Amino acid sequence: MSTTTTSALLELQQRLSMLKPPIDKKVFVGFDGFVDTIKKAVKQKQNLKTEYYKTLREFSERISAATGKSGQIEMVTQKTKLGGNAPILSNTLGKLGISSFCIGSLGYPERHGVFSTMSERCDVMSVLNPGESDAIEFEDGKMIFSELSVFDHYDWQFIKKKADEEKLRKAVAESNLLAFVDWVNLPHASDIWEGILADIIKPSGKKDFLFLFDLCDPSKKTTEEIDEVLDLMSCFSSYGKVTLGLNENETLKIWSAINGCYEKRKLPDVTEAGDFLYKTMNIDCLLVHPIDRTIAFHQRDTLELQGRLVTKPKVLTGGGDNLNAGYCLGLLSGFSLPQCMLLGMAASGAYIQNGSSPDIQAITNYLGTWINDLRSTSESSNTHYVQA
Repeated sequence: MSTTTTSALLELQQRLSMLKPPIDKKVFVGFDGFVDTIKKAVKQKQNLKTEYYKTLREFSERISAATGKSGQIEMVTQKTKLGGNAPILSNTLGKLGISSFCIGSLGYPERHGVFSTMSERCDVMSVLNPGESDAIEFEDGKMIFSELSVFDHYDWQFIKKKADEEKLRKAVAESNLLAFVDWVNLPHASDIWEGILADIIKPSGKKDFLFLFDLCDPSKKTTEEIDEVLDLMSCFSSYGKVTLGLNENETLKIWSAINGCYEKRKLPDVTEAGDFLYKTMNIDCLLVHPIDRTIAFHQRDTLELQGRLVTKPKVLTGGGDNLNAGYCLGLLSGFSLPQCMLLGMAASGAYIQNGSSPDIQAITNYLGTWINDLRSTSESSNTHYVQA
């Protein structure tokens, strides 16, 4: 793994300082939308002091201990916020100065109030009511419980009946980057993606799009469905450059499904798994982002860069969407691949640390914190102690 240097972060800061929003690019984003309720699980209460479960492991052990006995765990709501990969990505892009067209399930016929805070740079078309998610967050991760029945009949024909198709065509034609996200939670996502490819992208005549795909946790998908969506994403390469973004869990689960291997002790490391997946597809870039680094598979190269781990996160749900937004900003601004990777991690880190989607200044500030951390570590490692 390549060490992230202070010089690389300083150079990224300098490039960001030269960006003057609004940025003359446009992104098309679809097709989900959720109302997210962020919660913490109570471990113990004494007088006015509340202790929460810190890790997923201790939370799971508490649940396991109730087997055959039943039990109850108190939940405390931290906030209710706009959710769904598409709205979060679109909103963050807006804060970064990029106009977007977001189509999804944000309330129908009226937009749900939780989405009223979206950036003014987001042109929203909603065709369905949102799904609902309870996100239980811990210091080392999160567990999301989602109600998805609203999406049972949400396919391409449904969208065509509800949406202004001419406006859709115009939005796609005017966009530099198309982002299709949350394949897992939309049961007919592949149908939607195939429909927009056949009915809108192909007839547009454009072959210079940038594409970003994000699947989410594929645990409930069959091997056949996973094979099909990997092939489908490869089809978009005829019309531009395709990036697929995955976290570590998603990468290993897709590898397991393709190889029919589900024993944890037989799983490869995430770099080996990512390399395998990249070579099975016809895409420009596979972007894998474990919590502490980002790995990019591009052409014949593998690039791995260290990130900065936020030790006291204010929010975790949406971190990957903010990473995608930072990465997209870099792509649309002509940054190098390493700079796009660092920008993605900085956008995600700023979001997790501050609890809200960042603008460019917030990312610049976060980079400053990252630089100071690296300098402190360097100074510490260079200190020599002489025994008296």
